[in-house]
Amino acid sequence: MEHDVCALADLPDGGKLRVDAGGEDVLLCRSSSDIRAVRNMCTHAASTLEEGRLRNGILSCPLHGARFDLSDGGRCLGGAGYRPLTLFPVRVADGRVLVTVEG
Repeated sequence: MEHDVCALADLPDGGKLRVDAGGEDVLLCRSSSDIRAVRNMCTHAASTLEEGRLRNGILSCPLHGARFDLSDGGRCLGGAGYRPLTLFPVRVADGRVLVTVEG
């Protein structure tokens, strides 16, 4: 199901925004015109990601520094055993950010 989570203006370039998408804790990450929606949970130690650093499409976990490439399906850039992040489909329509969460 698709959820209207925020105005595009609420998500600055290079910024992150934690939102609720139908009960799912989602972190929106924006790099230029590219917006990614990920489950707000590191796959390593179940730490939330909103305090992590976002740089050039790479999101870092604030707990242990695991780095995830959002342009490559949330793949971890180091650390054996780290699973990719869960990404959700996202689109922009009429200045609003919409995230699709199944279930």
